[in-house]
Amino acid sequence: MRFLLLWALIPMDPASVEAGKQIYMGSCSGCHGATGEGSQGPSLLSGRAGRLPDKTLLNSIQNGLPGTSMPDFPMGAQKVAQVAAFVRSLTAPAADTVVAGDAGRGKALFFGAGKCVACHMIRGEGGHPGPDLSNIAAERTVPQLRESVMKPGARIADGFRGVTAVLASGATVKGVAKNYNNYSVQILDGSGKMHLLETREVKRLEWTDGSLMPAVTGAEDAQNLVAFLATLSTRGGSK
Repeated sequence: MRFLLLWALIPMDPASVEAGKQIYMGSCSGCHGATGEGSQGPSLLSGRAGRLPDKTLLNSIQNGLPGTSMPDFPMGAQKVAQVAAFVRSLTAPAADTVVAGDAGRGKALFFGAGKCVACHMIRGEGGHPGPDLSNIAAERTVPQLRESVMKPGARIADGFRGVTAVLASGATVKGVAKNYNNYSVQILDGSGKMHLLETREVKRLEWTDGSLMPAVTGAEDAQNLVAFLATLSTRGGSK
């Protein structure tokens, strides 16, 4: 069994996380999955690995886990620390992560050309019917933020599925379905008005495939937007 001679803090800067990701993809993803979702080995997304003390996590990566299928890895201390940084990044709140990108440009995109503010609220400023983002950096990881920006239809949260109600009167109500059952549907429209509709008033419901939010396709714009979103936390203000 090898032991690291120096137990340094695990670096969480973007360069270290990216370096650790490259090592992980070559040495660890076969068992733990490309994004830590688990395969032959357990998922790394439960948060358990992220809560381990630095020394325990580093030792587990370098020396493996006796009695399990996880082997040891003959890597130097720097590479072990980089892998640990990537593992930490999988579950660390964005607010606790150093994120690459220009947060200032991301903010300008959010409130300007991207028109994100038309559908999202930040500390009382913004619109509907998208989720309030005031504390999003404490609630989501950086990979989750990136997926939400670039692949918004991958996971649609409850209460945010797009729908258009065609009423018996001929009028239409468009927005997101906050609640829906056999007796009624509640739709929040783009102005923030909640429509409480009984099913007898509704001729049909037209559900939206995917997300109402358009994807950000430019890599630089997406990274800058993620950098901005990673500053949004109510527990201590912007980073």
